Amino acid sequence: RAQFVATAAATLAEIQQDLFDRARAARSEFTRPINDWREFKAFFTPENADEPEIHGGFAHSHFVDCPEVDEKLKPLKVTARCISLDTDDEPGTCIFTGRPAKQRAFFAKAY
Repeated sequence: RAQFVATAAATLAEIQQDLFDRARAARSEFTRPINDWREFKAFFTPENADEPEIHGGFAHSHFVDCPEVDEKLKPLKVTARCISLDTDDEPGTCIFTGRPAKQRAFFAKAY
């Protein structure tokens, strides 16, 4: 019992770090920077519309938060998942509207 109490915190910390490292590696493996609307659309369009395959990827793209973007995403069943808070602003062009954009967001299929 004493040994368990002495090692439990370290074991839990090791498990937590392993889970975090695996999640970060999976995010890197399945995330792709996309800088063009046609590429974005192709990335999220299923090969078989009658029986769409599961899509496990993320797109990392410039965007402007506006209703036009939501309208373009609806038919693809894609939503913005998050905006990185730990990165500096990265000026670019919104792939949905063509307007200047300050940042990128992660996008994924909504199931």
